[in-house]
Amino acid sequence: MSSHLRYAVPLLAGLSAMALSSSASAFCRTTTCDPKSNTCEQDAEGCVLIGLPLYWPGACLSFSINKDASPLRGLDWETTDSLVSQGFNTWMSVDCGGSTPSIALQSRSPVACDVQEYNQQQPNANIWLYRDDVWPYAGADTTLALTTITFNVKTGEIFDADVEINSVQNALTTGDQDVQTDMLSIVTHEAGHFLGLSHTTKGDATMYARYSPGSTSLRSLTADDAAGICAIYPPDREADSCSFDPRHGFSGECAGPVDEGCGCSLVGAPARPEGGIALGLFALGWAWFRRRRS
Repeated sequence: MSSHLRYAVPLLAGLSAMALSSSASAFCRTTTCDPKSNTCEQDAEGCVLIGLPLYWPGACLSFSINKDASPLRGLDWETTDSLVSQGFNTWMSVDCGGSTPSIALQSRSPVACDVQEYNQQQPNANIWLYRDDVWPYAGADTTLALTTITFNVKTGEIFDADVEINSVQNALTTGDQDVQTDMLSIVTHEAGHFLGLSHTTKGDATMYARYSPGSTSLRSLTADDAAGICAIYPPDREADSCSFDPRHGFSGECAGPVDEGCGCSLVGAPARPEGGIALGLFALGWAWFRRRRS
């Protein structure tokens, strides 16, 4: 059996932002635990206690924007690339005790591939793409985005991450006025999943599980978010050498059919939106993000 797999952790929006806030640090890391196994014990803050925490082993990694972007929402790949870069830069600029997180990101955009995939035998790309025609997963009317993470079940090392944005169902906006579904908020949250963070119960945090339409608050990190990214990538981490190439090399084209043997898929049941809209996470790995209905 393959030693990589995938699972889902929904992100919902709609509860009062302060309802689950607490004074203690509550950041959570995504782990290798299979949510379908019913053995993923959680602590009082909702963090999974079982399995190995996920992380990128290298000092450098890249992301790529699909060239078609979202004609439906009037968003081109250049604009999307700028927004995603801003989202990642927010995380990379955190003060981890006098220095920044020990990982660097670089854009390798645009790419032609428009599917979420990880290739065990061919080059890859960590793709960000829109779904303008149909949302191919459950909860289409309540889901904002989904991050899929592929990882080594024996070590927690992340191999690949792809982000899909539900543009067919959501009025995405990029400015500071007349905000509807704020793209920078979405990509900053999903960047946290991309880097290995899960949801927190801190209601004001970027990694909180819910987003309220019209809000831009997720653009800015809280102390809880900062503690999380510094825990995964402390400045003194012994990282692998810097290479912006994805695993098995870079390619902007989708892979051809290959026999990849037996793969494993761990998909957790999505949380109910409870009147909200969610962002999501799959960890081979997935991440859902939902928004509140207005």
